[in-house]
Amino acid sequence: EYGRERHELLGMSVSDLRAPSTRPVIADQMRDAYDSGVLFETVHVRADGTEFPVEVSSRGLDIAGERYLVSIVRDITRRTEREREREELLADLDAANSQLEGLLAIVSSAVGHVDTDEMFGAVLRSLREVLGASAALLMLRTGDGWELRARGGYETADIDAFRLGPNEGFASHVAEKGEVAWTSDVQATPAATPMHQELGVRSMLGIPLFLDGEMFGVLECTWDGERLVSDAERVMLTVAADRIMSAVVGTRTFAVTKRTATLESALADAVARLGESHVIDATMPHALEIAAQALDCDVAAFGETRDGVFTVRFGFGLGPGDVALPVTHPAGASVVDGLPVVRIGRAHGANEWLRDSFGLEEAAIVPVRARGEWAGALLFGRSKAAGGFDDLTDTFARKLSSAVALAMANAREFEQEHRIAETLQEALLTLDGSVEGIEFGVLYRSATVAARVGGDFYDVFPMPEGRVGVLIGDVSGKGLDAAVFTTLVKHTVRAFAHGSISPADIMARANDVLVASARLRDFASVLLMVVDPVSGRVAFCQAGHPPAIVRSARGVEALRCPSPVIGAFEEMEFTGCDFLLEQGDVVVLYTDGVTEARDASGRFFAEEGVVSHVSSVSDLDVRALTASLGSAVESFAGGTLVDDVAIVAFRLA
Repeated sequence: EYGRERHELLGMSVSDLRAPSTRPVIADQMRDAYDSGVLFETVHVRADGTEFPVEVSSRGLDIAGERYLVSIVRDITRRTEREREREELLADLDAANSQLEGLLAIVSSAVGHVDTDEMFGAVLRSLREVLGASAALLMLRTGDGWELRARGGYETADIDAFRLGPNEGFASHVAEKGEVAWTSDVQATPAATPMHQELGVRSMLGIPLFLDGEMFGVLECTWDGERLVSDAERVMLTVAADRIMSAVVGTRTFAVTKRTATLESALADAVARLGESHVIDATMPHALEIAAQALDCDVAAFGETRDGVFTVRFGFGLGPGDVALPVTHPAGASVVDGLPVVRIGRAHGANEWLRDSFGLEEAAIVPVRARGEWAGALLFGRSKAAGGFDDLTDTFARKLSSAVALAMANAREFEQEHRIAETLQEALLTLDGSVEGIEFGVLYRSATVAARVGGDFYDVFPMPEGRVGVLIGDVSGKGLDAAVFTTLVKHTVRAFAHGSISPADIMARANDVLVASARLRDFASVLLMVVDPVSGRVAFCQAGHPPAIVRSARGVEALRCPSPVIGAFEEMEFTGCDFLLEQGDVVVLYTDGVTEARDASGRFFAEEGVVSHVSSVSDLDVRALTASLGSAVESFAGGTLVDDVAIVAFRLA
């Protein structure tokens, strides 16, 4: 740090190391160090004359009757720099907080005022206070010039009737620039007026106010003395201008905004309902009810239109049935040809069919197109005329039509996927009736609350040298993707099982294949057991799966040998364990749909439930055991399974 060699430093005094400005206090600091020890910051000097901050910890010591001073010196340049940066950051933060407080004050001042002029005055007073201005003024453009509409400040001045010509004053200067304008001495410019001189105005800051592309006014701030304006203050002026413009616009758009928000919220609710399930019959009626209430309609229906007949499939306020539908409306466009919403009612002179068929006085119809084909039409109607339907209604109806079309397309796609997945799953769960060496029973029950095919699977298969593989697993996800991944997992494990007798080795190799081939987030919990029917030795690997339960003469116990799931991460280590299976012992494997089944109070069936059931049954026939355990789980859950259940039980033959 000092730029000196060790031999140079040896023999140098403390004063030689210290910056000149710090040397006067050396004697006091050394005395304090001898007396009680000190910790202080000072400045040292490098060989090249540069100075750097240090922290010194110094304490006196007596060694063999000699008095020594031991000091530890630490370069604190980085710490000092961080402290300086921290102080600068705090200063910036204080400035930002001040600006934020100013902005909040301006914004808050506009809240809670029903009267627009009161709101103008509140915003101007707040702006004046935040900027430390003499006054804040709102000048509005009139047909023949400018007039003072509101002010914050100059309360004692008689300027309420203050007016200027179209090219007079600072407002005209701002209007000509069309952007924020500032002057440090208005009285030295052509924008000066007698009022500026009377009130002693010097510096001014102004911003134009626009509405629908037209300038309608100028917001001004004045100071009695010369004043420089910061960027932050310009921002605050802009915020105040926004508040004023918002008030003007708000008087025109409040009703429209409120109704738009209501319709958007209702649309979101309706779309959410449609997305709750792939079963369209369960979601469409709720979505139509939400839409009807949002549009103040007595009827909302979805139907299929064919050959001039509207067949109601789902309806709110309307039962199913066929209704003859006029194929054209007065403008001549087909009600199912093109996307525009068709409005029908008194204004269109074509509402007799509405009254006769539905008891409605006015209606709006929008076609529904799914995957490029007509899927039907939405009908919204009112039994009493309420002025017809407007553009907001059209927008709502079109968006709902798109959501309905997507829901129907998804439902069709899901139905096709579900059929394929069920076929794959059925193939995966189909086993040979028997495998030499063991007796086994299996059970699979689908979740009653899920519409998608699950990823639970099992397998029992012969291996080389007379061994038998027993496999159970659960892949992540549901549906067709899960079924495809399940096929990959099952056959990958089977393939490696024929070349190795170690379940841990099989899991490691299978994991490498699955990680290389699977998509992100695909993984599986697997429990593989390799049974030697001759010796009764069972080797197994528990890869992220619930433990097997063994019932023997010694009692009932869970076999734990935890390893990670397969298919998630590369180069994972898997642990193998083994145990001795004797004649009459029964092993039960299961998926987490068993342990995670809940009763009405939310209590889990859990591993304890499996142990309890296996302990209590008297019939140890493996097929009877799987059936009784499955029934016990379903009964515990009140007949409602939230996840698929797979169970395998086996014993030596």
